[in-house]
Amino acid sequence: MAQEAGFWLFHLPNILLAAMIYTLIGRYILSLFFPPDSDKVIWTVFRQVTDPILDAVRVITPAIVPAPLVNIFAVVWLLLARIAFYFLIRSLGLLPTVTGVAS
Repeated sequence: MAQEAGFWLFHLPNILLAAMIYTLIGRYILSLFFPPDSDKVIWTVFRQVTDPILDAVRVITPAIVPAPLVNIFAVVWLLLARIAFYFLIRSLGLLPTVTGVAS
């Protein structure tokens, strides 16, 4: 049971961080094709999903960074958070292991 808890304790936040990173990358790519005030559905959905993330990143990113580059900074911050999370889980000894593998 403890092994199963460790599995989800690592993988669930890891998957959520990865999904946020990929969504931000998708928003950046779409921003190359759509103007900021576009009413296209795909652009509106990406903006609604990623705006809370970007608002949080604007708090920790220096004010000199232009608004379009905050998206790139968000990807970098989330990638660093994902790496730090891995090392935290590893240092606590909760990193899931592969069982049943012949060596």
